[in-house]
This record gives sequence, structure tokens and C-alpha cells, in this order.
Amino acid sequence: MIANLRTRFLRWARPRAPEPLPVVIDRHRIYVLPTATGLFFGLLLGTMMLGALNFNNNPALLLGLLIAGTAQASLIAAHLQLSGIRIAAVAAEPVAAGDDLSLRIALETRDARSRRGLRVACADRATFTALDARGSAVELRLPTTRRGLLALPRLELSTVQPLGLARAWAYAWPAQSVLVYPAAETAAPPPPAANGGNAPP
Repeated sequence: MIANLRTRFLRWARPRAPEPLPVVIDRHRIYVLPTATGLFFGLLLGTMMLGALNFNNNPALLLGLLIAGTAQASLIAAHLQLSGIRIAAVAAEPVAAGDDLSLRIALETRDARSRRGLRVACADRATFTALDARGSAVELRLPTTRRGLLALPRLELSTVQPLGLARAWAYAWPAQSVLVYPAAETAAPPPPAANGGNAPP
């Protein structure tokens, strides 16, 4: 069921088709939802606020509102962690079918803000990086099963910074393909000898 919901969401989420590089992550393609920690935090905060209202405890109400404001600010901060990131280039060397493909992704930012705890994922493979004004490059090892041109799947950038109460994520879909060579033949015959026959084993 969860996999089905995820498939439906990906059909709706931006981008809905491959796009040329470079790709800039703007506010229109960033999604934010609370994490499990954030949901538990909200439950505790709601219980605290109900108790404060029940006992007419103004200091507890003030504390609850301050904590709620901090949680809301963390949602905005998580959104800003991804906003403005630029996927400048995606490259990979050709490999044989069955070997892992080394996908290199170059990230840049349009401002001087540092981005910590960025997670870059593609085809169930993920790595973490930090991004500053100098940019960053990450490498993912993707499996290959068939020869030919491999169309790159969606890239996912996500973060739970700064407090871990919310997860912000965005997708990019590079309109790029990578060449995958045929797999090497197992138990191949020996190469021909110089006289036209087969070389001795």
C-alpha cells in the first residue's frame, strides 16, 4: 500500500518529466512533512497545552506557544536548506551490464548559506553531503542490469535539519542517459592465434 501511494505521489510531484540541466531547486518543488519525531513532539506539545488550559496555567501556556513557534521556525528552516540548490551536472563513465555505475552529481548554491546534512538519493542508493559557497560533488553507485542507454531516474534531495522535526525534500529528473556495455561473456573461447587457429589454453 505504501509503495502504491509513493508511486501515485511521484506521478503528481514536480518535475513530471525529464528536464535539462542545470536544475535549480525552487520553492515550487520542495515538500515538507513532519518526521516521526516531529509527530511525537506535536503530540506532547498538544498534551502540554491542554493541561495548561485545563489548570489555567499562563506560564505553561506561554512556554507551549514559544515551543510551538520554534517548531514552526524549524519547518521554514528545513525548507530553506533546499531552496536555491543548483544541480549543475550529472556524469558517469560507461560500465558493463551487471556492474555498478558510478554517478557523479555536482551541486552548487546561489548564496553563501551553508547547507548541512543534505541527503542525495537515486534508485534506493543514498549518500550525505554538506554544501557551501564552493559547491559540492557526491557519488552514488547505481546497479545496472541491462545493456544499452540507461535513462537516469529521479534524484531526491532531502534534509531533516535543523531540529529533525520535519523532513524537506525535492526531486530533480535529469534528461540524461548513460551508456551500459554488454556484460562480458563467461567461459569465452580463447582468442585466435596468429596462424589462424585457436591459441592454446
